[in-house]
Amino acid sequence: MTGALQTRPPSRPARGLDPGTVAAPPPQRRAPVRENPLPTTGPHAPLFAVLGAHGGAGTSTLARWWAPAADTGLAWPASPRTTQQVVIAARLCIPGLTAAADRLREWHAGLAPDGVSLLGLVLTAARPGATPAAVRRYASTVTDLVPQVYRIGWHDELVVRELDELASYAPFDPAPPRRSRLTDTVPADVHRVGADLISRLAVTRTEALPPTRDDQEHQI
Repeated sequence: MTGALQTRPPSRPARGLDPGTVAAPPPQRRAPVRENPLPTTGPHAPLFAVLGAHGGAGTSTLARWWAPAADTGLAWPASPRTTQQVVIAARLCIPGLTAAADRLREWHAGLAPDGVSLLGLVLTAARPGATPAAVRRYASTVTDLVPQVYRIGWHDELVVRELDELASYAPFDPAPPRRSRLTDTVPADVHRVGADLISRLAVTRTEALPPTRDDQEHQI
């Protein structure tokens, strides 16, 4: 079964709500912090980190699928030596959404490390078939806490593949054929999410660059 991508209109990485308006999760439910730089497993340093809201959120699979990503496990990336652009990952189930809400509230409350920027929330199907109504209702509440939401469906082939067998998406890769094995290409929904994340990062990078001399002369 293939999955579908659901996004909202493109936006800049969120800067967070007013911390005074957000109820932070209690200390025992907050994420740890990773002080060490993120690993570089490919030819380039990672562009963004995948943070699991809970165990089993699929961070290792997502980071394998997206070549520019790094798996930061359950911990916020605190080192400025590697990227602090973060995608939160969770399973599309009540426990997964509850954990995702904790991470989102924690970030909005200003409890994530300095420098962390939130790109969005990735919800991965917890089972094949339709999402139960109760989960859909709760998801609509949790996703109000984040400006960009991505959904990735259930892919049966994952249960028979080792992580290092999976293909990866790199920027500018063409869209995969309609039917292909996970050893040859990433799924179509994974490709679309990866392409959207890279596009948003490119916009963010452009906005962060200092103005050129031509820009300054034009402003004058």
